[in-house]
Amino acid sequence: MNAWQRWLQAPQTVFFRRALFQIHLWLGIAFGLYVLVISISGSAILLKSPFYNWFEPKNIDPPEGAVELTEDEQLARMEEVYADFELGFTMYSMEPTKATYIVLQQGSEYIPHYFNQYTGEDMGPARPWQIRAVEWVADVHDELMLGKETGRKINGAGGALFVFMSVTGLFIWWQGKRRWWEGLIILPNSSRTMWWQVHSFCGFWALVLMLAWGVSGFQLGFPRAMNSILEFFGSEPGFGPQRGGVIGFFRDVHFARPGSQNAFVRWLWITASFLPTLMFFTGFIVWWKRVVMRQIRVMRSR
Repeated sequence: MNAWQRWLQAPQTVFFRRALFQIHLWLGIAFGLYVLVISISGSAILLKSPFYNWFEPKNIDPPEGAVELTEDEQLARMEEVYADFELGFTMYSMEPTKATYIVLQQGSEYIPHYFNQYTGEDMGPARPWQIRAVEWVADVHDELMLGKETGRKINGAGGALFVFMSVTGLFIWWQGKRRWWEGLIILPNSSRTMWWQVHSFCGFWALVLMLAWGVSGFQLGFPRAMNSILEFFGSEPGFGPQRGGVIGFFRDVHFARPGSQNAFVRWLWITASFLPTLMFFTGFIVWWKRVVMRQIRVMRSR
């Protein structure tokens, strides 16, 4: 049986596949924390819009028959409510269900608030802690708190690693002609553990997503290098919003653009953004049970 036949029938016996498995395994463990940070912070970017809807106190449910205070009355009331602040820019509401927006100043600090134009009461800061928290986590995704240049270069290298992990994972996914289909579904009575099945199942069906995140992440970190790669393969460089093709599709996927105006689709994107986190945990558990626990049992038996 030659190498190709062994690959088709029993890939586990091929040295190339065993080597890829070890590389895939140890890189996944070594860069697991980075994967978790990028996955969770990327989800935060998609959660910014829902968080604004949930926590920004700009919506009012005026009582029936309620009449808005005039602008002069609102200003007089604001001077009472915000006596410890200087009143700054004010945007009076143009809609009956939206609150008046006002920027308060205290020393060198500017604090935007919402004001109820019916009751004359403060509704709270325009950016409460929940919104500030999700914005902070989203910023971590772009720059890793290391500055724009350094953070994006690290993310570019992480994107290249992500592509490598996806490609090696595809090779490892192949279990031979008799068992290849087991990686496509999850079977309750399989000889494989549930953790292994989930890892293999998600890795295969999310391959396009993984490649899109990795390739576009590399481009964002190293745009010139990606242009050189494209030119080498005879493609036009450039990554503007107008660019189509595979690269344009990958960028759209990275930023969750397709169908994002629909709330249900947006939540699908948010759910999908946790896939790298799931891949890390399932892979880690498989490694722990196969390697660490086996070594512990061997040590205990001595």
